[in-house]
Amino acid sequence: MSKWIARDGFQEIQGKDCVIILIPRPPYCDRGNWLAQLHPVMPLSREIDDHDGWPRYYFDEEHAKLEIEAWLDKRGQAIS
Repeated sequence: MSKWIARDGFQEIQGKDCVIILIPRPPYCDRGNWLAQLHPVMPLSREIDDHDGWPRYYFDEEHAKLEIEAWLDKRGQAIS
């Protein structure tokens, strides 16, 4: 599985045709402490619809990373 890379103010993980970033949110946000955004670098967007649910909100950083890595693996986007 690809590794998470720390950037200035967020973390990212590379997929084959996308980059997913994980951004910390202010403590007062009630949807979750972490926001995950998907950024396709290829025409991946044709394969993604409203049911994929991006962006995604998470309360726990480790849970977010596990869920995102599982999504990459399920979609064939994981880089070994």
